Amino acid sequence: MKTTLFMLGLLGAVIFVGQAKADVVITVKNGTGSYGTNTLAFIDANGTHLVLDGVNSMVTVTYPDQTVSTFPYSQTVSGLSVTGSWIGADESGYAYTASVQETLVKTSHGGSGRGGGYRTITVISLQGGVITYDYAGAYAPPLVAPVVTETDSTQTSVTLSWTAAGGGVPPYIYSVYDQNGTDVADTTGLEATVSGLTLGTSYEYTVVTTDSAGRQIESVPATAYTLGPTLYTVYTYNPVDNTVTATWTADPTAVSYSVFYYDWALGVWVDGADTTGTSATVSGWSPDVYVSFYIASYDVNGVETDYDQQFVSVQPPSPPPPPESDD
Repeated sequence: MKTTLFMLGLLGAVIFVGQAKADVVITVKNGTGSYGTNTLAFIDANGTHLVLDGVNSMVTVTYPDQTVSTFPYSQTVSGLSVTGSWIGADESGYAYTASVQETLVKTSHGGSGRGGGYRTITVISLQGGVITYDYAGAYAPPLVAPVVTETDSTQTSVTLSWTAAGGGVPPYIYSVYDQNGTDVADTTGLEATVSGLTLGTSYEYTVVTTDSAGRQIESVPATAYTLGPTLYTVYTYNPVDNTVTATWTADPTAVSYSVFYYDWALGVWVDGADTTGTSATVSGWSPDVYVSFYIASYDVNGVETDYDQQFVSVQPPSPPPPPESDD
């Protein structure tokens, strides 16, 4: 190829500004130069210096921060035409391909040689050429991981949603991994439902984003919960006597039930009522605004199963009396 040093800033600056997209073909015309021993040297619009060595089949890339990378390079020469290509990766690790197509011209002119003699001087120069970069993401900004939250759950499934990833090379593929490292869902959307789970159980999920250039980034793990067993309990507050009545469907294995409430002042769960039926009224908690309740059922062996914990809005404590007057 040729030895030439040329600036591509005016030709490529607009193309390289901002985020490149996947499989965008960037064509940059060469400047003028001279043909050497199968070597082309140039500076691209990003300020990166490249040397394409056709003899040693090597591309040397020196970035503006002086980081140096080398990649295999291949070329063919037919008369005064040179065709070459290489596959590389930029500083962010994004893969790209590049192809080179150049046409050279040979010119001759006369001149005086040493000692006063006359000779013909032949010069090989660049008539025209094109370097085409298929960046597939070169110079794209770093990937930004999504933020994952649980948006819905049943006794056997959870639904996760997340914010869109950023940076990198859109579009993205999102893969949901559970705490065991199993890929349980793949989607291009921002939501996924994981089924076949155990009721009343916590799970941990991580969303791995893969951009179009193959780069990946993980989200912070998110915890999701399936719903526990339910008796479809309804808690009804009666402000007249400051009581809560709980009504539920029967547990076919239960022989008795207890209604528990949490007394925040005492810091303990209190057994507020015991029954063999499916309804009970509870009172006696310390003055509060919200009280947490749940139903405990017991089978013939005394094995307890807990159901339907829920906060219930109750009568707020009475305001403190006004301060006594000094009069």
